[in-house]
Amino acid sequence: NLFDLLSKQKECCDIENEFVNMVEGCELKNVIVVGSSCCKSGYKLYEQLKQKVQELNVAVKLSYTDSIEYASEYGIISRPAIVVDDNVIACNNGIDENSLKELLVG
Repeated sequence: NLFDLLSKQKECCDIENEFVNMVEGCELKNVIVVGSSCCKSGYKLYEQLKQKVQELNVAVKLSYTDSIEYASEYGIISRPAIVVDDNVIACNNGIDENSLKELLVG
């Protein structure tokens, strides 16, 4: 049944992982990594960001999704992409280590 298939797809494409690092007195940044179900580089980027958040001890709510609907909502064509506080920051691995640090600390 087509409707069963669509509901199963919707279930698997919502926010899959979520990590929150609270820091007293700091405003929480909302960071979402938008990956692709057929490529693991998005999830790898999510794990790298998670590690960087812990190293730098910054206030971040970090999430991962492979939702096509979410990507199209933000006009993301090439994935993985990083969305910070509703702004697309980088697409298709276009961010280096120093830029990641600036993104999280700045």
